[in-house]
Amino acid sequence: MDIPKEFLSKDFLSQFKTGEDVTAFMKELHTRVYEQMLEAEMDNHLGYEKHSNQGDHSGNSRNGSYKKQIQTELG
Repeated sequence: MDIPKEFLSKDFLSQFKTGEDVTAFMKELHTRVYEQMLEAEMDNHLGYEKHSNQGDHSGNSRNGSYKKQIQTELG
């Protein structure tokens, strides 16, 4: 897998001052990737995107959300 060049630019990398900064960024990136994957999975399962009125009154519509917890190597 290729790493986007923006992630390796001096401007982007200059924001990290300590190893903790890098770790915090990696955890946040990991969280957001999994959230996007779960949203895409739900879109695929229901057959329409979030906030679309396509599912209204279909008996198969989104009715809220709740926190999900998954166990990974990063926490």
